[in-house]
Amino acid sequence: MDTLTRTPTPLAVEPSTSTEAPDRRRALAGLLLAVAGIGIVLSTITNEALYPAERAYSTYANTISDLGGTLPPNSYMVQPNRAIFIVTMAVAGALVLASTYLLRATIRRRRVLVALGALGVGLVGIAIFPGNVAGWHPLFSLVAFVGGSVATIMSRKELDPPASYLAVALGVIALVATALGLDAFAETWPQTAIGIGGVERWIAYPVLLWMVLFGTALMGKAPPEEG
Repeated sequence: MDTLTRTPTPLAVEPSTSTEAPDRRRALAGLLLAVAGIGIVLSTITNEALYPAERAYSTYANTISDLGGTLPPNSYMVQPNRAIFIVTMAVAGALVLASTYLLRATIRRRRVLVALGALGVGLVGIAIFPGNVAGWHPLFSLVAFVGGSVATIMSRKELDPPASYLAVALGVIALVATALGLDAFAETWPQTAIGIGGVERWIAYPVLLWMVLFGTALMGKAPPEEG
């Protein structure tokens, strides 16, 4: 008797979802990073506007951290400015650290993650040790400034031109301003021209702008293929 043979029915192949989770994590990481950058900018603008006029807060003479407490030995703290500053930095730092965690599987250049993580740790440290805390506050501020500047520059390979060029420019500006903002340059330009407050904003705002730029790029770009 002839044996009947049957051709197996091909199984339906489900579309691969192997890249969907990394893409979602990358997009979420970008969203968190952009929200952190936008949040710090808007919070700082609002906080400066709310600062009591009798204290004569100045973007020339006062740093952003002075919103949370001025430097010792004659420190003074003003509410609600102090609370706004601390909450903003704590939340932003947590968002940056969460973004770093989400990107660990999609960014091959670990140095970007290390620098981004340093930025997040620095922001959280600034919240825990506001400007009136000697020693610890300057240390965490420097970690945030350097980490943010380096992450900005190193992100260039995760971006397409011309965004990559803009990231490098913003990072270099922030890194140079960090060096020129040290106490050793207190009596030289640019501190003599725009004050320590102005110099610090040349450090912080380029990094914050990059956070929005990089975050937006992450939300719309798939992870680079292995080459």
